[in-house]
Amino acid sequence: MPNFDEASRLRYSRDNPTVDDLQLGCMQRIADATELMAKNHGKLIRDLELSKRSKKYWMEDCDCLIKKNRALRGVITKLKNKQKH
Repeated sequence: MPNFDEASRLRYSRDNPTVDDLQLGCMQRIADATELMAKNHGKLIRDLELSKRSKKYWMEDCDCLIKKNRALRGVITKLKNKQKH
């Protein structure tokens, strides 16, 4: 005889377990699905937080490089102006 989870997936007939057994199997399947969703939800939340931290890091790094680039352009401009005089 199949367990309640498997029996709840089968078509109901007189040879199958009782309605109470099928209801129990359905509840067990719902509980399993809920636990799986909760586990996946937790992973999604962790991935989101990691992505946010990563984005913040790279945005700060990008801002730093933009500032360095501007400073170096300024130095180039000063050297060009100095060379002209």
